[in-house]
Amino acid sequence: MRADTATPVRPGEKAETGTDLATLKAAALKAVPGGTVYRVETDADGATYEAHMTKADGGHVTVKFGKNFAVTAVQDGMGAGGLAGGMGHGGPGGSAGGTPPTSSGAGV
Repeated sequence: MRADTATPVRPGEKAETGTDLATLKAAALKAVPGGTVYRVETDADGATYEAHMTKADGGHVTVKFGKNFAVTAVQDGMGAGGLAGGMGHGGPGGSAGGTPPTSSGAGV
């Protein structure tokens, strides 16, 4: 299965819908200007929610959120379960202030 789909790819994660989806998507787009959100879901790696995005330059990032929908991190790559044999976890780095991360992330 492709990791850049709207369908959650990891067990224990559930696609967000309704007003929660709209709120999380808007916050992700603010954190990564010019990006495209293709999946918003609960997170099995410690954050409450995560949004998977394609940046304007074609790279992938994962935006992490707390339970109050605030951005807690922007990580390079698809997250821990992004691509089988491909990109790995972006690590605890990244920025929550609206600037896309510049590191390549582990396993990329």
